[in-house]
Amino acid sequence: MKKRFDRFRRSLPTRLLFVFMVVCCCVVILLIATLARGLSSQWNDGIKPHLNQYLSYVNADIGNPPDISRAEELAKILPINIYIDGPQTRYSSTGVPLNLEELHFDGPRGRRRDRNQHDRSWHDRSPHDQVPSTAVESLSFGELDDRTVLRNQLGEYTVYYEVLHGNAQAHRSGVVWSAILWLLIILAGGYWVIGRMLKPVQEIKYGVKLMGRGELSYRVPIRSDNDLGELSGSINQMAEDIESMLDAKRQLLLAVSHELRSPLTRAKVAVQLLEESNIQASIAEDLTEMQNLISEILEAERMNGPHTTLNRTNTNLAVLIRSVAEEFSGTHVRIELDSPLPDMALDETRIRLLLRNLIGNAITHSYNANVPPLITAEFQTLTLQIAVQDFGDGIANEHLAHLTEPFYRADSSRARATGGFGLGLYLCKLIARAHGGTLLINSAIGEGSTMIVELPFSGDNKSAG
Repeated sequence: MKKRFDRFRRSLPTRLLFVFMVVCCCVVILLIATLARGLSSQWNDGIKPHLNQYLSYVNADIGNPPDISRAEELAKILPINIYIDGPQTRYSSTGVPLNLEELHFDGPRGRRRDRNQHDRSWHDRSPHDQVPSTAVESLSFGELDDRTVLRNQLGEYTVYYEVLHGNAQAHRSGVVWSAILWLLIILAGGYWVIGRMLKPVQEIKYGVKLMGRGELSYRVPIRSDNDLGELSGSINQMAEDIESMLDAKRQLLLAVSHELRSPLTRAKVAVQLLEESNIQASIAEDLTEMQNLISEILEAERMNGPHTTLNRTNTNLAVLIRSVAEEFSGTHVRIELDSPLPDMALDETRIRLLLRNLIGNAITHSYNANVPPLITAEFQTLTLQIAVQDFGDGIANEHLAHLTEPFYRADSSRARATGGFGLGLYLCKLIARAHGGTLLINSAIGEGSTMIVELPFSGDNKSAG
């Protein structure tokens, strides 16, 4: 689960969507701030004065002192609640006293009105009537999220006019949840669109990964006629060119190696006809070394080809391991095998070559060790594990990753007596891979090295001694 989340978090569509979200959030915040500032200014400069004037007319209609019956009539026909508090008077159009606990009124604003005009009904005045300035009114606003209240002080009377905003909290909550739902729908749609647009990138990533493993025959599908489609085509062309170059190089190497065999064979025959001497022995040894090198090159190229075929037979592993160890006459090698080991369907010739290279490598690196090399084999959970361990000087960590590369030698100054051509472990890796297995190398300076071959079980489960 964590792996999937990390992959989702690191994916390109997710990151693009995140950038899109951040940009959108910044734009929305800026828009809200601008609208809030504009609406606030509009409320103070435009709406609030009209509401003030409207309630002033209502206040004039009620009169001074306030007329309770007129207040009741106005409360019925207008969308406001009226509250009157004065000497021996406490009136509420809702029947419930006004709650003033959370209300905070702004500073009073005085307004003078004619006392005679003050008692005239709002309906009796002409729209062109001017309001003279003689009586003083003290008006102040108080606001909450769900209501606006105008307080008017008329001598000993205080009149409150309450304008409700409706169910603002529920409306705001509904708007928020609706916005969240639409936001999720938009984000899901955006992620789907971005993922569809960037699908060629994922296919390119997968194709490059396969090509990096050596599967140069793979081609990235071209799904669109755009920049990504051109990139896919360029990668396919690159893979084709590399494959052609490698094939040409392989064919040249095989041809040269094959052609060298004939003159080498004639040279070996000619050397055998010479009189025995140190020079004759040295030439014969050099010719044998060249012949072995050509054989290993040819075998490595065959195993590294795209269509490697194995001649699998039911192989007795215990017998095969002991047989290869006996080829190194005069060298003591310890063998510890699980008993019994199952027979496996393997290419016996190539497995023999693999064991010969690993054992010979261990003997070479044990030239100054007091303990002889150790060969172990055990069967674990449908996997055969063969380990060849030497107790020599060991190999430095910086060389371990390169030991299976062709012609790589940890000690480039080694002579023929202490090292080969640098193809042995490379060939072992190819043979193990052709059988569906792996070659692992562990080493520590001063403790020696261990070459481990893991092969998946295949064949009949027959016991071998």
